[in-house]
Amino acid sequence: MIYEEHLRAAESVAWSIESIRWKAIDHRTAREETEIHASLRDAALIEGYLPTFAPRLMLLLWDDVDATAILSLELYEGLKHYTALRRYLDIVGDHDAKSSERALVDARGRTSSIKYDRDSAITYLTHFMCSELFAAHFFRRIADQTREPVLADLMEYMSRDELRHSAGAGALLKKRVNADPAVVPEIISAAENFRHYGSDVVEIPLAEQNDFEAIMAMNRKIRQLCGLSPTEHLMEELSNG
Repeated sequence: MIYEEHLRAAESVAWSIESIRWKAIDHRTAREETEIHASLRDAALIEGYLPTFAPRLMLLLWDDVDATAILSLELYEGLKHYTALRRYLDIVGDHDAKSSERALVDARGRTSSIKYDRDSAITYLTHFMCSELFAAHFFRRIADQTREPVLADLMEYMSRDELRHSAGAGALLKKRVNADPAVVPEIISAAENFRHYGSDVVEIPLAEQNDFEAIMAMNRKIRQLCGLSPTEHLMEELSNG
């Protein structure tokens, strides 16, 4: 089963909230990084959105045991990310209302009318895979930008988690490609029209729209799945007139 492999991978690199060196936070440095904290508040909202988002996706994939298992693992680790981000912001004194539980509940409430069409399950799964990949690059970028060492360590942990989540979704898509190669055009189309699921709750998704490294990583992942990347597909269409 696919989920057994990904469960082993998760367990082999597992970290806990209490393993973070909270008492070692450099408060003086942290006070100078208000722009980074604003990004972390958005990230916390997106991670805290998972208990609403993930079940919606699982309902489309209820008959795929691998998919529901991998999404359940993502749900658990996403809530761990939310808790860690909230704790960091609280410790460094960032008490912006946007990171409060009330703000999270309000953000979830704004998505209550969203309905997913089962016929578009491939599209949603592709968007999820790409969202996790962009999230990995976002956390990696924060790790490089911050001068606060505890935050840098936390971002490294979370970036690696997001890469695993994206790989898990990629394995689920590969399973569907192997079963029915006719789904390949839908995967490519979904990547070309990528929408980060975090856009449901924040105005700007976790990764910048012009994040070249993340875009190239997405191209490579789609090529691995489909034999053709979105960029290559668009170039073919242009050359064909």
